Amino acid sequence: MHSPYEARARQSTFVRILLYTDLKVSASTLFWHRDLGLLTKAFRDLGHDAWLVVHPAFKTPPKTKSPTPKTSKKPAIWASPNDVRNPAWWQSHKPNLVILGLWTRPKYDPVRRAALSATPCVIERADSDGMRTASCGLSTYARRRYDYFRDRSSSWPGWLSIPTAGFYVFTQILLSPWIEYRLKKTLNLIPCLTLETPQSLRRWRDLARRIGADPTRMRFVPNAVQTHFFHTKSSVHKKNQTISVGRWESYQKNLPALRQRLNTYLEDHPNWLSWVVGSGLPAQSGHPRIRYLPPLPPKKLARLMQESKLFLFSSRYESFCLAAAEAMSCGCRVLGPAGLDATRFYKGLFSGRKILPRKAAWFFSPRRVAKELLQAFAPEGVFLEW
Repeated sequence: MHSPYEARARQSTFVRILLYTDLKVSASTLFWHRDLGLLTKAFRDLGHDAWLVVHPAFKTPPKTKSPTPKTSKKPAIWASPNDVRNPAWWQSHKPNLVILGLWTRPKYDPVRRAALSATPCVIERADSDGMRTASCGLSTYARRRYDYFRDRSSSWPGWLSIPTAGFYVFTQILLSPWIEYRLKKTLNLIPCLTLETPQSLRRWRDLARRIGADPTRMRFVPNAVQTHFFHTKSSVHKKNQTISVGRWESYQKNLPALRQRLNTYLEDHPNWLSWVVGSGLPAQSGHPRIRYLPPLPPKKLARLMQESKLFLFSSRYESFCLAAAEAMSCGCRVLGPAGLDATRFYKGLFSGRKILPRKAAWFFSPRRVAKELLQAFAPEGVFLEW
């Protein structure tokens, strides 16, 4: 006798998948190069009926109706915030599988309940390092909360941002019992929670046990990378150069620490060159062998990574570090601050999997990640019948 998941999957030759994230975008800024947009494309490449659900960034509603699956030229469904909180809306789309990008925030529980009314197969992508409450370690949690808040208040005057961040940390520590209570209710709603690194999976499972949630619903699935661009090329010669990529106006990315580290590294390696790519950079680097570049299109960025030997990053915190995964897929060695999650993640990513580092592009490929997500509700592979 088949399980409810198997029976549902066998009703058609494809799986209908809705991927939702609470973002407001315009038709011209629909994203297909990363996150749920890239997964939507991967599922469609595998022959499934996948749609990205987003909110239209219209100040005033357009006169015509929002695009629907039958009229949209791109695999996107435009929905209002009220739509995704309405069980009837999800039921009308008849999904076999729903993938949510809601960061495990309890405020989205109405969305989770509405999606579950249409299918029991709901997966949430956590995008989290697992440090959600003070139970992970008081000093570690305080430092992480401080960095998180300073990242969002870095444009404020220092005399206001710094003490406000400290007050925010103190409040979060006091509210930890209430935060854990709400988080337990949220975790009990999520049939499957995926974490992007083994370290965050371990932390989340430990947290689940402490607050009385089910840790067996959690599994490790990395983020996908555009591996049709980011992969090793035997025809490209590796040069003595490093590369770093980020939103450098962000407090999180810690440009001052990167510049200090590069200065030290280049002093010890006089025949090396460093590229720093991204937004928020000054006009000049102040060092003859540190070159600044604005954000690059994927093809050009991949070429620069393929030519580089090292990827360096200086982030104060990361849940995954997508640029590092892209660099690793291009054959770079990844180096980060001591103790940062992503550093240990990339060191031990392939241990026990019999995967060589040169096959990183396979490991992060969108199709492989999509198959991992399909298997969450198909232990016998019933979703994989394409």
